[in-house]
Amino acid sequence: MKYAKCLVMVFAALAGTVLVANLSVDAQSVQLKVNVPFEFHVGEKALPAGIYIVQPRGDALLISNKNGDFAQILSNPVSNKAYNLNNMVVFHRYGDRRFLSEVRWSDYRTARGVLMSASERKIASLTPAETVQLAANVR
Repeated sequence: MKYAKCLVMVFAALAGTVLVANLSVDAQSVQLKVNVPFEFHVGEKALPAGIYIVQPRGDALLISNKNGDFAQILSNPVSNKAYNLNNMVVFHRYGDRRFLSEVRWSDYRTARGVLMSASERKIASLTPAETVQLAANVR
């Protein structure tokens, strides 16, 4: 009986290890590389123009570049309007200010939407947003 319990525990540990390894591989495969030709905001943080890697991290998105500029923000699952089309990163534009709004992966039915920051809500109450979509590549 003790042997059977031990065997079940070992099997469960191995299955968990395989599951975690598969999740890590999947998470790495959905990193997007995007060239953002303008300054933009992620929440309250401004990031300069440049080439960025966008990575999902649970319910958050991590946006970073090679220069050490980065931001992390919580996101919600939203319907993916780019399903079976293109990977893309979507921004709301108000005049010359742009805010990260959504990240879409072509192979997934669900995209990640970013909630409006206090700054964006204030601007949005005065000016309607225009949508800016940038194509992204899977990294």
